[in-house]
Amino acid sequence: LTHRALQTLQRHASEVDLVEAASRLRAVGACKGLIALCFSIARARDPRDEAMRPQDPANPRIQQLHYARLECYQIVLEVFEDFWSFARKHGALQGPVSLLHSAALDSSSPGGVGRVRAELPELLPAQVREADAMVILDALLRHCLEGHQYQADELFHFCVLRWMMQSGLPPYQYKSPYLKNFLEVHARDQPELLCRFLQHHGRWAEACDAYCSLAKRAATATTEAMSPLAGKPEARPNIQEQLILLQNAALCARMPGSNRRVEPILRMMAELTAEQEKRAKQAERIQ
Repeated sequence: LTHRALQTLQRHASEVDLVEAASRLRAVGACKGLIALCFSIARARDPRDEAMRPQDPANPRIQQLHYARLECYQIVLEVFEDFWSFARKHGALQGPVSLLHSAALDSSSPGGVGRVRAELPELLPAQVREADAMVILDALLRHCLEGHQYQADELFHFCVLRWMMQSGLPPYQYKSPYLKNFLEVHARDQPELLCRFLQHHGRWAEACDAYCSLAKRAATATTEAMSPLAGKPEARPNIQEQLILLQNAALCARMPGSNRRVEPILRMMAELTAEQEKRAKQAERIQ
């Protein structure tokens, strides 16, 4: 019955009261169908995808199309937010990455939602356990970012990825076709995310180079080093952070097919460790 109702709503997407439909579909646990409906309504509002790459972004009509689509995607983000809030109650002492990792491990746990990660059910349970909330959120995110039916909508992917960043969730664990570009453009203040994306998806050579580059930048860019003329000493780079980056680089270099040598990375690590020990001894003398 729900399936037939959804088909009717999608056929008349341009005439659907989105808020009313969302309320009714969520009441019966039809989150998967609601996402499809929001996508269909967004497409009906901007069938030629004019809001994505407009010639004149300031054009009032283009802006109207843009916000009309965002209104649809916001309904989907509210679904994510509800499950995310519920999941945090269960894992209050864990970080976001730990919660999402646990969701992947628990996706086939006995007594839980079961194999929800493999296939998102048409109807979710009326009563969702706190322990299952993150598993369901992971399945919803995977459905949106990796599902074939949504791959052509870059704006939709952008909205989902931005929500993940704002919520502190790791977007690099998903296979969105727009993820690399998103991280390069919109996560410049968190460059390690791009490294993790490359590593997570087995792009060992690129990941190794990215980690090494980031470690070198950390070494040369003294964190807002003040000029000696200002009478303040230069801030030293965090050696421990550089070592962690280089450890990841070495791990990637050791992977089959990386075409990267691990020896130069190990030498850099040895030099940093020696510098760390030297600083520790200097600190002891001062005390």
